[in-house]
Amino acid sequence: MHIELLGLSGVKIQSSETVVLLSPPSEKSELKSSRMKADIVVLGKPSDKINVDPRAEKLFIIENSGEYESSGVFIYSIANPAKGEINSLLTSITMEGITIAHLGSLNSELTEAQIDLFEGADILMIPVGGNDVLDEKRANDIVAKLEPRIVIPMHFAQKGIKTKYNDVANFLKEVGSQVKAEEKFKITKKDLPQETMEVVHLSP
Repeated sequence: MHIELLGLSGVKIQSSETVVLLSPPSEKSELKSSRMKADIVVLGKPSDKINVDPRAEKLFIIENSGEYESSGVFIYSIANPAKGEINSLLTSITMEGITIAHLGSLNSELTEAQIDLFEGADILMIPVGGNDVLDEKRANDIVAKLEPRIVIPMHFAQKGIKTKYNDVANFLKEVGSQVKAEEKFKITKKDLPQETMEVVHLSP
């Protein structure tokens, strides 16, 4: 599969047969988004209006917490926060034998139940920019608790966004990584690291 960042907490995951969008830019987002195509979309929050067309006959949209399956992709989403108005959906997605934890727009510690859900994910996608999401130190604390094989930071400073976020370099320094930026990350189950945790730096 291929993984790329769309900006903020937006992510595109593409397998050989399926395209999944997580928290794609909404009509109210600071990011300007061209029309995209996908098979499955997990909204950033239930009220989001998005600019996405179906790749095939129908677009499978997830806007609330629950367990879902579509096109051979298994998805478990929970509301953030658990009570009150939903700020975002935290999602575990399994496709091609790889489990991805996407902590979209998270700005708080994880509960024990949330840790149980996301612990041991193959790939962790976590916001690191501070302000209205986790900063690099709190993000690193969560990484230590979840122990993923691969960490991909997201939701950090980038051109075109007025909201002030920390640079991704702050997180890379916090975790002791000096990896260079890539536009797209390709991974298969057999390529997952076995002994050490890998940090992947993607640029939106």
